Amino acid sequence: MRVFKRKSTGFIAFAGIIVCVLFFVFWNQTSHQADLPAYYIASQAYQSGKFNEALNGFLKALKDNPGIIQKEPIIRFKIAHGFYQTHEYQKAIDVLENSRQFLPFIEDYLLYHQILSYLQLGDTLSSFIKIWNLRKDFNDSPLIPLLDSLQARFALHKNQPDSALKYLRIMLENNYFDRSWIYSNIIKISQNLEDIKYYSFLFLDKYPFHDHAGSIYQKLLSMYEGRIEFKDLNRLFDYLFTTKQFLAAEELFDSQEGYATTAYEKDYFNWLPLKIAYKQGEYKRVLDWCLTKRKMYRSRFILREIDLNIARCYLHLGQVDQSIHNYLEFQKKYPNDGLSPEVLWKVAWLYESKSQLHEAIKTYQKLVKVYQRNDFYDEALFRIGLDYYRLDKYTNARKSWQKALQKTTSRSQKDRISYWIGKCYQMERNYRAQANVYLQLAERPIESYYNLKAFYLTCNGQNTHKKINEALWELHQQGQSYLPDYIAHFRRVLFVEEILGSRWGDLELRSIQSKTDDWEELYALGELFERMRNFGHAYRKFRAVYNQYFAGTDLPEMVPLFKKLYPLYFTPEIDSAAQQYMLPPELILSVIKKESAFEPKIISYANAYGLMQLLPATASQIAPQLGLSFTSTEQLFIPEINIRMGTYYLSSLLKRYQGNYIMALAGYNAGPHRVDRWKVSYPTSDDDLFMENLEFEQTRVYVRSCIKFFWIYRAIMNPGDVPEEIVNYPVKITEFF
Repeated sequence: MRVFKRKSTGFIAFAGIIVCVLFFVFWNQTSHQADLPAYYIASQAYQSGKFNEALNGFLKALKDNPGIIQKEPIIRFKIAHGFYQTHEYQKAIDVLENSRQFLPFIEDYLLYHQILSYLQLGDTLSSFIKIWNLRKDFNDSPLIPLLDSLQARFALHKNQPDSALKYLRIMLENNYFDRSWIYSNIIKISQNLEDIKYYSFLFLDKYPFHDHAGSIYQKLLSMYEGRIEFKDLNRLFDYLFTTKQFLAAEELFDSQEGYATTAYEKDYFNWLPLKIAYKQGEYKRVLDWCLTKRKMYRSRFILREIDLNIARCYLHLGQVDQSIHNYLEFQKKYPNDGLSPEVLWKVAWLYESKSQLHEAIKTYQKLVKVYQRNDFYDEALFRIGLDYYRLDKYTNARKSWQKALQKTTSRSQKDRISYWIGKCYQMERNYRAQANVYLQLAERPIESYYNLKAFYLTCNGQNTHKKINEALWELHQQGQSYLPDYIAHFRRVLFVEEILGSRWGDLELRSIQSKTDDWEELYALGELFERMRNFGHAYRKFRAVYNQYFAGTDLPEMVPLFKKLYPLYFTPEIDSAAQQYMLPPELILSVIKKESAFEPKIISYANAYGLMQLLPATASQIAPQLGLSFTSTEQLFIPEINIRMGTYYLSSLLKRYQGNYIMALAGYNAGPHRVDRWKVSYPTSDDDLFMENLEFEQTRVYVRSCIKFFWIYRAIMNPGDVPEEIVNYPVKITEFF
């Protein structure tokens, strides 16, 4: 395994300076700036967007020292860009054209900005000639997708739908563009009804809470003359149910009920009002109807829906025993149904909520026996042991988990089971065995929540812990850069960033990111993304380096990559929100890392938005309390707004649960109403036990990950400190380290 090269602290300290110096040495551009104050002042104005001031400064510098144009070729593009920004488009064109022989390494950018200038002048013929030249001579330029966008927008402006559609479809092949904008424009201009339907349903599926979703839904409805195809009707109802537009769902039902012809369709429309009522929480009405009207139906699909909803309604109405009975009846009637393993899983959880743990164990055992290839198999094996543990049958629990260790292939699941075997040994007062289990887990402390907690629980200065703590101190003290080693590879990126800004540098950088498999160069790419504040891409680069080259290595071997896996991005926004709402910044960072991996413009499958993955409905409730006007989901892509809202919400959950991080994080992921229910049903004195009883696998994984991230961020920021959430174990365990 190749490990990081150790570089002296002095070299690292000067890394940032080396980046700049090497770049400008490459192009022989900045060595004379000290002698050219006019040029320096103009460059500062240029970087600040004061283009009139910059132009005057550059022209004065040229007058004072005509030779600067040869020594500083960068000035040509800056002057042209200054003319463009001050609306002197013909002057910009002239300077750009005359610069091509002097700036051949960015000739595609010169052509592109001539195109923009010609378009501003209304000279479409010249602009299209330049577009053709750029496509022909620079077909691998990162600017080609921008040409597609330009031509799509031009065609839209000139009302040329065929041409616009051509380029919009090409844009869909590139991840650089906002797909919702592309979909909505295809829907707006397409004359092909099938295309309109296809992209409209795609839009509603992916962006149900988008500002344009309502108008697209109405456009879809207007396309149907009378009867709506059955599969389309189902997708329309899915959209309305997702966005809780129940009145619109009832109107849609009323308009389509008369078109039912087949026996199945009639059954479906008879059932549909009950489905709408169920979505609105009218469980008593739905249950009564199901119990009295079931015999009316012939369709097996509808009968299945009715049988399932009887069990669900009983549960919602608090009649748990009846719910269990009907869930078990469902599994007997439909043993091969894809939902039947989950039904058994649900029954076992209901038994656990009633503290009928022996019945829960039997149900899990049945699930394991009947559905061995199901996703619930490993988890059912684990919960058999957990229920024995809750029954204080620690030896039975340990033996059950020891058998489960042999049946699971997942390393993370093995670590989880091993941790709980250690807890059994503790309850059996076999501290030597517990120490052995935990010390083995502690050798890989960053692997999982369980490994990290075992590491902290066994901290007493032995060799493993000493090495890890030394590594954490090194992380705290040092940084490392590979960018100076690869500066020559990225000179064009840095040049583009210098003259056009980080957005253009980011575009250039994305075009080269997949052309290397050298991990040090990948690391340097991550550093460049950081420099351009594209933190989502930066984090993914560092994560790729870890996964490909360092997964499974010891922490001391991966310094300082490890710190890049736990970066301190969006520090001003996080520190401000943390101070305002009295939350540890490490906790906010942990949630952002888990929720969005530091990508501001992201939408989850559950339609949560931005860095802290807020649902629009949640944001609408929070905004007035913060004095914010929430008028568009686009606001949730703004880091400051998203972090402020997310931190406020997380802070309110911590207050609700008296500072319990596990409950607060579970509430953030699954909703506080569920956590309130789980608190009543499951033990809360042991955080580990409560966390394992969170009903949803996604929530259990979420909470474990966030707590692990939280502790690691604390360790990086405060090496040597043991998290206060760690429960002190009996002193006896330390006798056997």
